[in-house]
Amino acid sequence: MITGVNNVGVAVRDLQRSLSFYRLLGFEVVGEDETPGATIRAGTAVLYLFQTSGPAPADRRQPDLVGNPTGIDHISFDVSDVDRLYEALRGEVDFEGVPEDQPWGYRAVSLTDPDGNRLYFLSAIRGGQ
Repeated sequence: MITGVNNVGVAVRDLQRSLSFYRLLGFEVVGEDETPGATIRAGTAVLYLFQTSGPAPADRRQPDLVGNPTGIDHISFDVSDVDRLYEALRGEVDFEGVPEDQPWGYRAVSLTDPDGNRLYFLSAIRGGQ
């Protein structure tokens, strides 16, 4: 039986550029290999970034999800305080708007990484999920 997600693989065009970006978000490198690739971790979130020579499929993805190609559309991270994260990083990264309450019980904000992969940051709203 499945007990959790071990890691999410993310294809990137420039591994070093992506590592610099994800370090801004609080990830640390916990392993590297000859792919070139690197495993990074923040809390219980683990990503495997690997360099690819082709264009990333995320280039064709749309924020509204409709009509997107199959595959991973986004990655959502739980954070203790999305507003605090936003304030700490807004001069370093380009957020897609400001944190807003969502009808599914979370306060959320999103951004894209250097390869266009969409990342969401979520804090549970008191009394929400």
